[in-house]
Amino acid sequence: MKTIFFYLTFCLLITNISFAVDKKCSDMKKLSKEFIICSAKNLKDEANKKNNQIKKGSAKKTKDIAEGTKKIFNKLKSKIKTD
Repeated sequence: MKTIFFYLTFCLLITNISFAVDKKCSDMKKLSKEFIICSAKNLKDEANKKNNQIKKGSAKKTKDIAEGTKKIFNKLKSKIKTD
C-alpha cells in the first residue's frame, strides 16, 4: 500500500513539474542556457506555491488544535470549580 502511495505521489510531482516547464519554456532549445534558467524559475515558483499551501494548511490546523484544547481546558476548569 505504501509503495502504491509513493508511486502515485511521485507521478503527480513529475507531471506538475513537466506542466510547469511546458508553460513558458517550450519555444526555447532544450539544452540552452535560457531554457535551463526558465525551467529552474518555473520549478522554484511551483515549489514556492506548494510551500505556501502547506504553510497555510498547517497554520489552520494549528489554530484548530489550539481552539480545541482551549475548549477542553475551559470545560475542565468549569467542572473543577463546580465540584
